[in-house]
Amino acid sequence: MKILFFDMEFANGKVPGSIYSFGYVLTDGKFRLKHPQTDILMNPECTFNDYVRRNILAYSLSTVKSASTFPSYYKRLKKLLCGADLAVGFAPQNDTAALRHACERYKLKPPAFLVLDMERLCKKFSDHKEAHGLSGCVEAWCKKTPSNQHRSDGDALATMMLFRAVCEQKELEPKKIAKLFADCMIPSIPPEPKKKEEPAQENFSKKQAPKKKTASAAQTDPAKKNHRRRRRRRKPNAAAQTTANYPQATAQPKRPQNQTAADKRNQDETK
Repeated sequence: MKILFFDMEFANGKVPGSIYSFGYVLTDGKFRLKHPQTDILMNPECTFNDYVRRNILAYSLSTVKSASTFPSYYKRLKKLLCGADLAVGFAPQNDTAALRHACERYKLKPPAFLVLDMERLCKKFSDHKEAHGLSGCVEAWCKKTPSNQHRSDGDALATMMLFRAVCEQKELEPKKIAKLFADCMIPSIPPEPKKKEEPAQENFSKKQAPKKKTASAAQTDPAKKNHRRRRRRRKPNAAAQTTANYPQATAQPKRPQNQTAADKRNQDETK
């Protein structure tokens, strides 16, 4: 088994992909050195940030400027990163992002690989929750202070020491840790976000089109329409129906109001 521990340093944060050193350590599954710690220097072809130049840069500017540029080491770096059975870094997101930007800068294809994030792995355990950063985690887990800090090969060696201590104290093999903590494996090329599916044009047009009123059977069939009219004409009026059922009483002759007793008597005799 080949395990690659690596780290990178950048000249200027405002220049994406301005890598000036790539440090690494190569071991087997028992953490025996297969290749000693190595620091590959390269010319970033940009101005160094003042803070980097004063506090981080472990070499003279002339030494770095005289080195070859990134394309000269591209094949070597790709073979190291993609050829290892397990790549390990501490908070490697910045490193993988810088690697992608450097490839884009020089029109090269970014290498695709997975890297175990030691910072994320250490947070999975309840041990040493107070430890922060690479040096803090190494001091907590290894009881040692890492040397050559902010030099790529020195940080790569410190990452190896930290991973070895975690494996020993948790009694787990490197392969087992990579399987158990798969969520700590970071892809060098992040997956593209899923696009939202747009509704089909046919369904969209159906939703937008106004609903048409359907004509009734009477409106579409003239025979049925005329039949309804005839039925309405035959239907008798409510008032007429009442008169037919209940015939009116015959009118009684009006009795004169000023009829005398004699007239009444004569009327009776006449009858």
